[in-house]
Amino acid sequence: MVRSYPDNVPDCFRLAVAEYSDRFAIRSATERFTYLELDARTDALCERLHAAGIGKGALVGILLDRAVATVTSFLAVLKAGGVFVPLDPNSPPSELLQIADRHQLSYLISDSVTLRRVPELASIATVVNLDVVATAPQGAPAQTVTVTGADPACVMFTSGSTGQPKGVVIPHAAIVRLVKDPGYMEFSPDQIFLQASPLAFDASIFEIWGALLNGAELVIPSAGLLSLDTIAAAIEEQAVTTLFLTSGLFNLMIDQRPEPLRKLRYLVSGGDVMSPTHVAKAAQVLDSGRFISVYGPTENTTFTTCYTAPPELPVDQPVPIGLPVAGTVMRILDADMRAVPEGTPGELYVGGIGLALGYLNAPDLTEGRFIADPEDPAQRLYRTGDLVRRDETGMLHFLGRMDNQIKVNGFRIEPEHVEAVLRRHLSLTDIAVVACALSGHAKHLVAFVIPLRDASISEAAFRATSTQHLPPHLIPARLEIIDEFPLTKTGKIDRLTLSRLAAQTREQKPANGNFSTPEEAILADVWRRQLSLDTIDVDQNFFDLGGTSLQLLGVHAELEQFFPGKFAIRDLFDLPTIRLLHGRLVGAQTIEATSQAATQGALQRRANQNRAAISAFRANLTTGN
Repeated sequence: MVRSYPDNVPDCFRLAVAEYSDRFAIRSATERFTYLELDARTDALCERLHAAGIGKGALVGILLDRAVATVTSFLAVLKAGGVFVPLDPNSPPSELLQIADRHQLSYLISDSVTLRRVPELASIATVVNLDVVATAPQGAPAQTVTVTGADPACVMFTSGSTGQPKGVVIPHAAIVRLVKDPGYMEFSPDQIFLQASPLAFDASIFEIWGALLNGAELVIPSAGLLSLDTIAAAIEEQAVTTLFLTSGLFNLMIDQRPEPLRKLRYLVSGGDVMSPTHVAKAAQVLDSGRFISVYGPTENTTFTTCYTAPPELPVDQPVPIGLPVAGTVMRILDADMRAVPEGTPGELYVGGIGLALGYLNAPDLTEGRFIADPEDPAQRLYRTGDLVRRDETGMLHFLGRMDNQIKVNGFRIEPEHVEAVLRRHLSLTDIAVVACALSGHAKHLVAFVIPLRDASISEAAFRATSTQHLPPHLIPARLEIIDEFPLTKTGKIDRLTLSRLAAQTREQKPANGNFSTPEEAILADVWRRQLSLDTIDVDQNFFDLGGTSLQLLGVHAELEQFFPGKFAIRDLFDLPTIRLLHGRLVGAQTIEATSQAATQGALQRRANQNRAAISAFRANLTTGN
């Protein structure tokens, strides 16, 4: 029997409260509330929001780290009829101010500590400070605001080709469609979800509302980047049944901490092309649970298709992206907007109940990506830019992108976004950002830069500028100086050649390959494995070698086996060389030994290598090799 549900989040939550009032809804290390208690707390905050002027359709920025209060704020905003806009507190202040100003965020919910990072926001928006506003239940229910499934519920920002983040406006019905009888898994009140995703990442929609609209419990871990051991401990100690991991993080867990995953009922992963080897391992590791690979753009609300991996999944074939989630419309069309025959590649267009309303304050961009369905002009479709084919069983297979967009660590990235931002703030003639493939299906960003004549760009200046103006997932892991870009026959930048060049130049020659202690040698071995490099010097910076935060999680997991409890995740960010880590290990007071001159020398050597490599690539193209 198929049940019918309200088409909006507040009414679905009220149904869960009525049915599961005494069951626990949410917990962290310090707080735990039942559905009835969470309902009362969100009602109390909702009244405060009404008093501040927040009503139907109001855009409310949520600038908070992962916490029970953050989820409470999301729900209170929806009860007030507003639209919650998650903002990453770790983003550069300039980007947060730009988003708030450009999109006219009239209201902001935050706390005192977080507000101190960006005090200028108080001059743009009316601030509701949770440290000042009482959220304890007041006894009276919140003022009722009627919302429908077509009303906007939240805005999720993604990378934009103009250098400005795009705000995807997601309606209530799209969230309900994702977690109420969607067909790809069974949601039930005895599930326990781990809220492991960044709150500004659309997978958090699945985690939060998959729990709270179904009578299940949501576990909130500590704020910040979660280590593999933290995730493993949460599964064990909190009896987590349902877990989402981005594809890169999933690969790390399968490689280094597979045992805790065995107890899961559902292990869900997506955000990039899945590794068949790791998916096959996952399908075998789970005792009685299921591994589900998911695919979908934010513009169709998190998941569009899903694939449940069988235990005997072949490791020599790509993992399909699967079958559509309930309520999804899909078309595979050619360049003339005609349906392609079965098995023929075409561009994927998606729509249905999960379709976003468009981009926030960007009507031209919305019109270009959200188009009329050629088979039913009354409904709209989102043009994904993904090349796919459908096999004889109806299963979809991802074949690649039709533009420059890439996925890194689960985040969708427009290279032009990164390029546009850095052009504004660096002295350069031109820049091209590409993805460099690493081991284990991982990738990182590499920026190829042509400096202005008689000018130079140091690694330190490049990293400082990137950190100041780009969110962490958009910061290139590596800078490469180049004289000119290779071009295709049509005169465009040859990004494929640059990607090959990026992979070639990852091989580093050490200034000093000798290690003074066995501990230094162990640290270097771990770095070599995680960075896929043959040699490591004690004074080379992890991030200058192309390291990413995801690889840093892999380093931390390995170091825990050799030096249990000696390093926190934060230490690996703050101590980015072997020498500094070794100093922490032995209690010595050390300083970064690599000088700016040495760094510039390395950059110049790589520039010379890049020049020679491009000449070689051109020779190969000319000879047809």
